[in-house]
Amino acid sequence: MQTLSTKKVMTKTGALEKLQGSGAEVVFFDDGKWVKVDVGGKYLKRVSLPERALQADKVVYCCCMKTHSLADFSFSLKLTLGFCKGSERLAFHMQHLKEKLVDLNLVTHPNLIIMDGRKCFITGGPLKGEMRQPDVIMASGDRVAIDVESIKLIESFEGAVLKDDPWNYPQIKHAVDLALGARNDKEYAVVSG
Repeated sequence: MQTLSTKKVMTKTGALEKLQGSGAEVVFFDDGKWVKVDVGGKYLKRVSLPERALQADKVVYCCCMKTHSLADFSFSLKLTLGFCKGSERLAFHMQHLKEKLVDLNLVTHPNLIIMDGRKCFITGGPLKGEMRQPDVIMASGDRVAIDVESIKLIESFEGAVLKDDPWNYPQIKHAVDLALGARNDKEYAVVSG
């Protein structure tokens, strides 16, 4: 499986140029040292993660809101796959992809999740699909709650492929089983501002 250089992608998209002068330190995990980590999950036992990510004081996830043809959706729980060594990502797709993605969250812990829902895919994904414009940006410290709310938002559009109770999707069910966040709608509040 060929993996793209994060630095090349950020340069091509103009993101790297926009960050210059911001005071933010840009770290490219794929250029650093990898550490083999025991995950201890039911479906995922070991994985290589960037040493810099494991040593970070704070981790902020910036996610896009989209459906995913293999994983149902790609939000904060799935974003964690981006930490994995590129050569190991293909193995995730062999069996139990949705559950392995969630198991990986046992060793990665964001302090804040920002979900970009200005535009979203309601079909297809991850690279292309039918797009809508919810025009929202959400923030949370709870991966499960923000993913559930993202599902609800996508489901609100006619023609969306997501149609089930958000709590019934394998990623969410497994995350609840692993106590990674909210267990139901009553355990968090949505605040508009």
